[in-house]
Amino acid sequence: MNQKIHPESYDDIIERNWPEGIKKTHQRIDIFKILYKEDLPISAADIYDTLIKEHPSEKYAFSTIYRNLIAFEKAGVVTKTVSSTEENALYELKSGKHRHFIICLKCHKRIPIKTCPLHDIMHDIEDTVPGFEVTGHSLEIYGYCNDCKSE
Repeated sequence: MNQKIHPESYDDIIERNWPEGIKKTHQRIDIFKILYKEDLPISAADIYDTLIKEHPSEKYAFSTIYRNLIAFEKAGVVTKTVSSTEENALYELKSGKHRHFIICLKCHKRIPIKTCPLHDIMHDIEDTVPGFEVTGHSLEIYGYCNDCKSE
């Protein structure tokens, strides 16, 4: 998402992607920037840790991070994922397409897969249950990555 041929300023990125009706505060802008830089979903705790490192003089409350993530989620700019192997929810900016992941049971590394194996199944469901409209789905595949498998 952040690899561009012609780099944009964060002001341009934020202006183009900022959710309507959400007030711009420096805390929200800082959270948005962290989400924009991440290629994978990130937890609120990781966002908090990054904010403390990048802005040591600022006072960030952990509850503020959650409130702002909820506001972004309600505005439709953030996707929240709750993995069955993790205690914390993960967040990422919506990119216009959904992703699925394989997850290592040992190191918890999340690796996106290139395709959506549920695409055909969704059409089968709509054909099997007339009138049912599929609005979304989630898939996680568990196993061990090469690094953990060899240990």
